[in-house]
Amino acid sequence: MQEILSKKEIGERIKDLRTQHNLSQAFIANILNLSRSNYSQIELGNQYPSFNTLHEIARYYSKTYDWLLHGTDTKAATENPAKIDLILNDLETSFRSFTSSLKKLEQELNHIKSRRAKVRV
Repeated sequence: MQEILSKKEIGERIKDLRTQHNLSQAFIANILNLSRSNYSQIELGNQYPSFNTLHEIARYYSKTYDWLLHGTDTKAATENPAKIDLILNDLETSFRSFTSSLKKLEQELNHIKSRRAKVRV
């Protein structure tokens, strides 16, 4: 059975974030490029936030979509720390390889430039 998203619960979570940060509706509405009235309707649970609004709220408060929509960070709760370490190590290895390739390309470019300079003389 598919979970039904509650406009009221989403609005309450968004309002709680705003009040925890001691911010006014007008301030957040301005950041989101919404009217204060439109933003108020989201907090009251009378309308869903648009995807763009949801995205900006998540970014502003450093929250996930899961948390804003469902009240839980399911991905963060199930993520395996060993998997994260493996990904980080893989990224570091790729970065080193990329850096090495850039250095080789730079050497080749300098070699080509020096040969062209000799031909011109």
